[in-house]
Amino acid sequence: MTELKLPSLGEGIEKGTIISIAVKVGDSVTTEQILMEVETDKVVVEVPSDASGTVEKLLVNIGDEISEGTPIIQLSEGQTLVVSEPVAISEEQKQAVMTLVSEPEVTQKIEKKANTGVQGITELKLPSLGEGIEKGKVIAIHVEDGDTITLEQTLMEVETDKVVVEVPADAAGVVEKVLVKIGDEIGEGAPIISLKAEVNSPKEGSIEKGKESEANMKTSTDAAEISKSVTFAPSPIQKMERKGKFRSSPLARKIAREIGIDITTMTLTEGSNRISVQDVKEYSKALHQNRGAVAATSKIELPDFSRWGSVKRQAMAGITQATSKNMSTTWSQIPHAWLQEKVDITALEAKRQIHKHKVKEKDGALTVTSILVKVVGKALEEFPIFNTSLDSNTNEIIFKDYINVGVAVDSDRGLMVPVLRDANTKGILEISQDLIQLSEKVKTKKVSPEELQGGTFTISNLGGIGTSAIFPLVNHPQAAILGVAASTTEAIWVNNAFEPRLIMPLTIGFDHRIINGADAARFLKYIKELLEDWFLWNM
Repeated sequence: MTELKLPSLGEGIEKGTIISIAVKVGDSVTTEQILMEVETDKVVVEVPSDASGTVEKLLVNIGDEISEGTPIIQLSEGQTLVVSEPVAISEEQKQAVMTLVSEPEVTQKIEKKANTGVQGITELKLPSLGEGIEKGKVIAIHVEDGDTITLEQTLMEVETDKVVVEVPADAAGVVEKVLVKIGDEIGEGAPIISLKAEVNSPKEGSIEKGKESEANMKTSTDAAEISKSVTFAPSPIQKMERKGKFRSSPLARKIAREIGIDITTMTLTEGSNRISVQDVKEYSKALHQNRGAVAATSKIELPDFSRWGSVKRQAMAGITQATSKNMSTTWSQIPHAWLQEKVDITALEAKRQIHKHKVKEKDGALTVTSILVKVVGKALEEFPIFNTSLDSNTNEIIFKDYINVGVAVDSDRGLMVPVLRDANTKGILEISQDLIQLSEKVKTKKVSPEELQGGTFTISNLGGIGTSAIFPLVNHPQAAILGVAASTTEAIWVNNAFEPRLIMPLTIGFDHRIINGADAARFLKYIKELLEDWFLWNM
């Protein structure tokens, strides 16, 4: 008997509410299978099983509020025959065992081999790298020939024109040969590793007449001796009647998250309620094939520059190509307009200097950008038209009930825009901590596709570089972007005298099809008021 308990829900999260239970009494579960979903004040957490067996009793119900360590499920183990020493069996028993193993539908899935250590060869291939991503470059390999690897272990890292993707193993075994090397450019389906999978050691499996099963059984040259445990348990992969819900393998969920696919939107295979890794790959490929065509740009013939002197060519980095493509789409699809404003941040900067050390002690950074994210989140609540997208196919404006602010980050691979989600619900401390983590991920090439998607508004702050003005392009399909230039000290007429004041230039770039100039002016003025008067933040 095994009692499964609720694992940690995350740092700083003490409890949560059960919103769904994916198993019932009598179900067979495998390690890492999703048991239930628990909603916290931050996220919905999927609770995986840390053991395999049969559900004997559910110890919780939907709606229960539970915390780390709470018993959630009683699990009974599969029936196991354990014989500690070789025993002799009768000829009748021997014949029964051989008949069982030779069932036609079982032998199709069993590679019968003598106890000679012979192994089967599996070729691991590169999975889909994400919607619209056709290829990537191998920048790190974490395994060598002869290494023993486990399911979902990271094998290598592949850099695309958007992110660095960790490639997990979708099978376990011994690496016979690494088929790629650092620097290789590879695409989906490219063989990356040749794997030797052991077939002569006992594995959990299903031996059930009339169903497809897999069973790995060690056979001795003397069939009358059994010295290992043989476990008989229902197969974890079986056709099930669909009942409005679905299950998916942990690896399928992992790959879907890494390539930015919402697994809940996928169409299930008829007659099945389980999503496999292959399902995710095929869904990603369909999205790629059916994605909207970007307006084509005619090729421009260039003169032969070498006529006037020596030249050299350098290939554009992948992320630079992606940025170029996105900017071309933005410029061709969105009629831009810009308005500028100057903000007196003298008082704000004084407050920032006072409090920045306290924020640093809590692993944050009280920067102007983090303050702007907070201010923009509040402004978007007041002016929801700036948190929209235009569907030109239906002539509809899409209003979003969530506010996710993207922050442009300069990296050695080009400009990237990680997204800070639900910015309007967070305090400056939490925003500062989140920005530190996202910026570090960008710099170390660990940012995921999901962390670069879903933005509803963008901030581009070039103040640290020192520019005096900025006219940013809207990040399609968003409706607006805020540009920030370097703050300078200017002489401002205050109380009948000139005073030195710290002035920060702001520019709002917007889609003139859905946002008019008057709304943009009011939006920018509201941001100015918030920055110049902290009291307004709490009103």
